[in-house]
Amino acid sequence: MRKARELVGLPVVDLTGGEQLGEVRDVLFAATGRFHSLLLERGGLLFAAKVLPKTSIHKIGQDAVTTDARSSIEVLREEMQSLSSLLEGTHAHFVGKDVLTEAGDLLGTVEDVYLDDNLNTIVGYEISEGFLVDLKEGRKVMRARPEFMIGQDAVLVPDDTELAEEF
Repeated sequence: MRKARELVGLPVVDLTGGEQLGEVRDVLFAATGRFHSLLLERGGLLFAAKVLPKTSIHKIGQDAVTTDARSSIEVLREEMQSLSSLLEGTHAHFVGKDVLTEAGDLLGTVEDVYLDDNLNTIVGYEISEGFLVDLKEGRKVMRARPEFMIGQDAVLVPDDTELAEEF
């Protein structure tokens, strides 16, 4: 298992020439919670955002992401605009969202997501219950469930959702 936030900041290196092609700025997910791609450039007025699709990633190591071809970096296409991001998506993002039960009880705030060993799917969320509680007790984890609803401002979970000390 690996935290998605650990990928942010890693250099992306082309295996054919050893050239650094960029740096991971964000992690993008499909609506199903499956890992989709790495955002390398956010884009702006004069240039388009660029992504490295999951299918073009050779390996994700502790210190870098490797790819087999420079040409695998794509411009963020229109249909990708609905992807959720880890940090700062224009559509939806995870970090900073409140986690609310259907009954309206606040469980905490999402600080990170956990990916499975193959970096395919979100398997859990790291939850902060506030700075002082984090210092005293540490952050909690919440296992991902299909009935979670990732909304614009909050993650809505069933009333029986529990936070744990660790996976």
